[in-house]
Amino acid sequence: MRYVLRILLAILIMSALIQQPSYAKSSDLYKYLSVPGARATLPVEAAKEPFSKKFVDHARERFNNFHLQMGGDHALYYLMNLPEFMPTAMSMPAVKFKRLKRDIQEDLDKIEVKTDSEGVLTLSDYSVHPTFRHQGIMMVHQGKVVFEAFPGMTKTDMHVWMSSAKTTVGLVSAMLAEEGKIDVSQPITQYVPELAGTAWDSLSVLNVLNHTTALDSEETGESVLDPNSVIVSYFSAIFGTPNSGGCQTEDTVSVLRAFWPLYEEEPGAVFRYSSPNTDVLTMMIEHIEEKPWAAVFEERVWGKLNARMPAMFNMRPEGVALPLGLMSTTLEDMARYGVLFTPSWQAVAQEDVVSDAVLTRIQTGGDPEAFKDSAKDESGFKSFGGERAESNSYQWDWIFEDGAMAKSGNLNQLIYVDPERDFVGVVVSTTPYVAPYGETKAPAFMRAAAKFLHGK
Repeated sequence: MRYVLRILLAILIMSALIQQPSYAKSSDLYKYLSVPGARATLPVEAAKEPFSKKFVDHARERFNNFHLQMGGDHALYYLMNLPEFMPTAMSMPAVKFKRLKRDIQEDLDKIEVKTDSEGVLTLSDYSVHPTFRHQGIMMVHQGKVVFEAFPGMTKTDMHVWMSSAKTTVGLVSAMLAEEGKIDVSQPITQYVPELAGTAWDSLSVLNVLNHTTALDSEETGESVLDPNSVIVSYFSAIFGTPNSGGCQTEDTVSVLRAFWPLYEEEPGAVFRYSSPNTDVLTMMIEHIEEKPWAAVFEERVWGKLNARMPAMFNMRPEGVALPLGLMSTTLEDMARYGVLFTPSWQAVAQEDVVSDAVLTRIQTGGDPEAFKDSAKDESGFKSFGGERAESNSYQWDWIFEDGAMAKSGNLNQLIYVDPERDFVGVVVSTTPYVAPYGETKAPAFMRAAAKFLHGK
């Protein structure tokens, strides 16, 4: 376990790597890329067949020091088998499995998007292009699959969602709010008393839900590389390992209690993305429901879904699940989850899981002013092909004026839900963040496809 901290830090270091298309031989990045298995030399198609024992043994030996985040050959194995490397809790699906019906729309290939690296591409060409290294893409319209591609996985393979999983915490939190079990205007410490007497006292539940905490815990390229930063201490704690600054192991609550408010910034003012917020919300949910996260999610969501397989959540040493990103399912089950937010929910579930009130709460819970000019605002503008979202809300990165919602995940995972157009799109990938890789235009294709199908 002593290397797992570096893995998680690597998972969260995208912004730094994206802005480093070139690297010197003396740099840390060059050192990490020089490790066997760190570079992408295999096509993603290789993951559709079992890897040799020798390959897997070598991948296990090197599961450290940003190796996963390099998005290379070994990462193809890691992202599809993460429960082999960490303690894992499961949320079981409904007893009855229901396969999504197919209504493949060939004319979706009329959609073209201009990429920065490969020019204008059609949907089918983009989906399998080696530069983008997508392993699975699925689009669902009116409860039926209208497009699917599996260039780097089989239909029954599991794949990690990365931060797209944060939407599950946002959903359950919205449910609790609608039921009156939480008041999002109240201090988060009312529900997570372990953090009372600290900077968290001044934060509302909504501040935490929307990443507007004004704490020194923002995930930036600088903070995740600083061995003395609080974010490094946090990730060290959740895996029970000394941080890279050499400090002794600390428990998670002690580290969270040490977070400090930013000078001259009020809570609610600025969207600053931070995974510890999702962890705190998970703690809140477990306290209120008096059950582990996986049991809560099964009872409220996954157990009502006609999914093929369980939802798997990796855990930190204290036994708390990490839906902040470490959740694995099949691609189609990920799409089924998205359909819960649409009018066609009956295609995937036994009952209406996401009520109109819950959906409205999620869509309208953000602050456009706090979102404006944030890092997610800018990255979304680029990946959506020049269209800007209006806000973020309830752990979703982007909420559009028309109610469409999207959440990205590291190494280019994505869930896109457009309730008004009854459309869902999901993507799982193992995309390196060094040249010639890193770009994604999957969000632009998803939004264009939803509009195209709605206009037919």
